[in-house]
Amino acid sequence: MRRPVAPIGANGLAPAHFWAQENRAAFRALGGAPLVVGGVLAATSLLGTEGGRSVLDYTIRCALSEGQVVHAPNGDPYYGSFGFAPAWTGRALNLSEQRWVSACIFQHLNGSGAHVDILLRGGHSALACSPDEAPFLDFIVRDATMFGNAFLAGPIAGFACIDPDLTGELSRLSLSCPLDLNLLELDRLCGHVPTCGIAFVGLCSLACTADTAGNKTCNTLPLLGPLLGPLLGPILGPSYAETIRTQLRDADLLPLYPGCGLL
Repeated sequence: MRRPVAPIGANGLAPAHFWAQENRAAFRALGGAPLVVGGVLAATSLLGTEGGRSVLDYTIRCALSEGQVVHAPNGDPYYGSFGFAPAWTGRALNLSEQRWVSACIFQHLNGSGAHVDILLRGGHSALACSPDEAPFLDFIVRDATMFGNAFLAGPIAGFACIDPDLTGELSRLSLSCPLDLNLLELDRLCGHVPTCGIAFVGLCSLACTADTAGNKTCNTLPLLGPLLGPLLGPILGPSYAETIRTQLRDADLLPLYPGCGLL
């Protein structure tokens, strides 16, 4: 099944909103029950603040499909877009749905304040589309891959790895990039929040394996995970097939990673 619209997101969820302790707790609780109760959005403290409503907005965009809409008790609408968990309106999220929605949200975090479009790619039917179609032709820079589960308790909610080509692309555009690209991802996903729940696993080529379509299965330990995962399994921690990678327009690369400057 192909998407009726391009899987392009507006990357603009503020890290300070998502990683706020009260919002994280409300987010986790929301995933454990149906999203809609009595025809309206389930009661959640996320509705009580601007930051909480932003988290809720991006969560529903990721979870529900284009054409799905839920209304808060005051009538405010929240619209679906990607469709990683369209059945959430009637039941709690299952584990795979939690992971897909989480990966989608991680990709939409942006600490730079300069919102850019991101093309989401991955092995989910919600992202089934041809990269040769017109909306995708400008998204030529392969960026990063995100995975994890923000609906679980614990200090680490997700993981990020960097596409090896990102180093070359940034170097071509700027002479002031830090040697450690994890610092750039830290700024993007965490901003200035000291309690950010993202762990960085380096280059995706060392943390993930990919199928013929480029869809990745990633481990939380670089190199050892892909090599020893089939043998050691749970000892190395879970592997994630629910991974989302992004591609960017050339012109949006420096705005998303302003730590490289403009040289």
